[in-house]
Amino acid sequence: MGIKDFFSNRSETSERHPNDALKTHYFKATKEQAFTEAKAVLQKHYQGEVVTNSPERGEFVYQVKSPKKALIVVTVVSVRAYKTAVDFSVSTETPLPVDFGYSKKIIGTVYSDIQNKFTLIGTGISEQF
Repeated sequence: MGIKDFFSNRSETSERHPNDALKTHYFKATKEQAFTEAKAVLQKHYQGEVVTNSPERGEFVYQVKSPKKALIVVTVVSVRAYKTAVDFSVSTETPLPVDFGYSKKIIGTVYSDIQNKFTLIGTGISEQF
């Protein structure tokens, strides 16, 4: 984890992220399966609620209330049959402009749990085929 990752209150995944843990993850699942599983994992690990839910767009927003406050935007996109991308944007609510890696930890936890249910096909743009 770089200094910038540690001293930030926000983490986001993307296709070309320099940190492999924060690259878009592709799973062998339908959009609906990945969407439902991402929501279930967040509800299992973090006390909070879904504030916006749009399954047809493949996006929902989850407000974490405990152990630390955070706002998580989850985007699920079907690339093709049984190849689905899952991305996150996590912003933590802290009195300081730093969360000491908490937002990155949330992403890692959710990706890990989804991977326990569905096969990971690859990460980032270089893995696409």
